[in-house]
Amino acid sequence: MFEFAGYDMPVWYTSITDEHLAVRNGCGVFDVSHMGRIRVTGADAGRLLDRLLPTNILSQSDAKAIYTIFLNERGGILDDLVVMKLSSDNYLAVVNAINTKADLKHVVENSQGLDASIQDVTESSAMVAVQGPESQRVLQPLVPLDLNELKRFRCVETQVMGQRSLVSRTGYTGEDGFEVIVYDTSEVNPTSALAIWEKVVETAKPCGLGARDSLRIEAGYPLYGAEIDAETNPVEADLAWVVSAGKTSYLGHEAIAEARGSTPARIRRGIVLERGIPRNGFEVLDNGTSQPVGKVTSGTFSPVLHKGIAMALIATERAELGERIRVRVRDSAVEGRVVKPPFYDEKIYGWKRLNNGK
Repeated sequence: MFEFAGYDMPVWYTSITDEHLAVRNGCGVFDVSHMGRIRVTGADAGRLLDRLLPTNILSQSDAKAIYTIFLNERGGILDDLVVMKLSSDNYLAVVNAINTKADLKHVVENSQGLDASIQDVTESSAMVAVQGPESQRVLQPLVPLDLNELKRFRCVETQVMGQRSLVSRTGYTGEDGFEVIVYDTSEVNPTSALAIWEKVVETAKPCGLGARDSLRIEAGYPLYGAEIDAETNPVEADLAWVVSAGKTSYLGHEAIAEARGSTPARIRRGIVLERGIPRNGFEVLDNGTSQPVGKVTSGTFSPVLHKGIAMALIATERAELGERIRVRVRDSAVEGRVVKPPFYDEKIYGWKRLNNGK
């Protein structure tokens, strides 16, 4: 067990590699109840979120889950999040656990003058992630809707084992999968959420924080506090795609316009090493001069590639795909190359191989 954002979290149940491969090849389930959940409702709920997010929220259809970011006035990333648009006046934002209080304050402070109600529902709900190519088969018997009809990044309020819930086809592993938010349950009365968990683990492997981290690195997904933070803008983080073209009416838009109009000094990239395992903070070196050109932000051993992989912020002139670089792993400068994640072959692994873009 490991303390994380005020919660005791399992790092693994069996082993990180075992759980990682269960998700890549079958189905794993994660208790992600530590993730923050903020409900925004009211006539101006959409307007409030639209002024805080660089992504066009108002034009999104109902039942859509949108990956996006909160920004500060300097264009730095305050958090990345998924916004569930249930209707034009009803949204649920899933945010990083360590940022829940700060994100809640950020939304409330920017709601002045608007008809919007903001509620932290983290402690009155639970959340589990059912992930992997077999996830639909595992979850289908527990829900009344046909999961074939729930496309990727769509969401719906329904029942899971008779319990009022929200189901979205989203996840943090790179695989097909679902995230289930169970309403009306809590640490004091967890009976309904526990019943769902225990039913799912009859056919899916319980997974901990270790596999969650190695899976998201293999998929190339950023982590707040590692790849992204308040000093990193979405251009540097290779997340400029979440900024809707032509949108200017959001916090930080002037800084983002400036960042998009120039070449960043650094950019997020993937690295595959010939040997060794890179870790957060390791130096990235120029292959010829051995001078520092960046730093590893997240690193792990890839159970799929059987190699060390990393994400790093690298000087843009050394970040071309295929560029040979070195990473200082303890006392050795280990050779590697710059790649664009995901690290796995998408014809073999990941949601694209299973759903053909569904």
